[in-house]
Amino acid sequence: MSHPHIIIIGAGPSGISMAYTLRHKLGFSNFTIYDKLDGVGGTWRTNTYPGIGCDVPTILYSFHFNINPNWSKELCEGAEILEYIEDTVDKFDLRRHMRFGVECLGAKWDGTKGEWSVQFRDGKTKEGYTEQTTVFISAVGGISYPRDVKFPGMEKFKGAMFHTARWDHSYDYKGKRMAVIGNGCSAAQVVPSVVRDVASVTQIARSRQWYHERPNRHFTKGETWAFRYIPLWERWKRLQLFLENDDLVATYMPGPKATMKRNGVENNAKKYIYSRAPKKYHDDLVPDFPLGCKRRIFDPNYLDAMNEPNFELVAEGIREIDETGIVSTSGRRCDVDVIVLGTGFQVQQFLTPMEVYGKDGKSLNQQWKDHRGAQAYMGSFVHNFPNFAIL
Repeated sequence: MSHPHIIIIGAGPSGISMAYTLRHKLGFSNFTIYDKLDGVGGTWRTNTYPGIGCDVPTILYSFHFNINPNWSKELCEGAEILEYIEDTVDKFDLRRHMRFGVECLGAKWDGTKGEWSVQFRDGKTKEGYTEQTTVFISAVGGISYPRDVKFPGMEKFKGAMFHTARWDHSYDYKGKRMAVIGNGCSAAQVVPSVVRDVASVTQIARSRQWYHERPNRHFTKGETWAFRYIPLWERWKRLQLFLENDDLVATYMPGPKATMKRNGVENNAKKYIYSRAPKKYHDDLVPDFPLGCKRRIFDPNYLDAMNEPNFELVAEGIREIDETGIVSTSGRRCDVDVIVLGTGFQVQQFLTPMEVYGKDGKSLNQQWKDHRGAQAYMGSFVHNFPNFAIL
């Protein structure tokens, strides 16, 4: 262990942060990052759909070791975030440690050698190979692999169909009839971005969401100047944002104080929904469950888009998909040219598609299944999996 070799899976923000720490804080260079994509960025390279952006203030959603005074606005779009990530990797000379177009299939612990045997598959040749390492780190993100959906008759549809995370940029949706399935964060960003370019948008959404105001503005020249030239100014702003966002955790806690705070946030959300969305959709939008049961949606003008004459919300499930469109559970028919699957990701299928086997020969997912779900010490290390860390 005097000179351990480290393999990291994933070149998204967490993998990059790990690489910076290893090299520039610990002076360690014997590590390699593998990623299935053709470059860095993780979810910001995977998701390129219209309207893609971040709902965390950008000053807070940045690396602490690379504060950026050049952000254009409070909540930036995906392209600007990806550019910042690329610049960070080059600024700190981390790209030399990275191998792209390589998918990790899993790993097994070899107790006799005291090391991990990691299985890879080359994205181009599809050939598999194995590497040994002393320390194995997963920086695999949750917003990477689309959630599998199997609506009856999907294979019959004659038009275009793709998931938001696999957006087909070769397909020209302008003037077409579009259906969007789902109403989570991705769908809420897509709808207002395309509604004025398509002939119609029919959104199929069987459940409700808590929508909150998402004020977003460009930084002024004065603010940008202050970020650049006043020492610690941006770091102070970052600290303020951290404290504000950290305080949101109290909204989801038990007890009378948290309940009062949660009720206040819910009432504000209701007022916002009622003030923006058409009245005919109010009963289909406001949840009948408490705040925190689903991820909150900070509205990227989605509720405003509902007022467009070519938008329609169908608050039902799907019975089937046929050659020309979608049939809802009530039998309502929606003929469309393209179907966009805003159906989310495999966030509860941890480390997808890797299967990691520990010292007793049992997989990590099986161990978690046997012990009431995912558990890790400080969120990072798991019993029976030596020298394996999860970011």
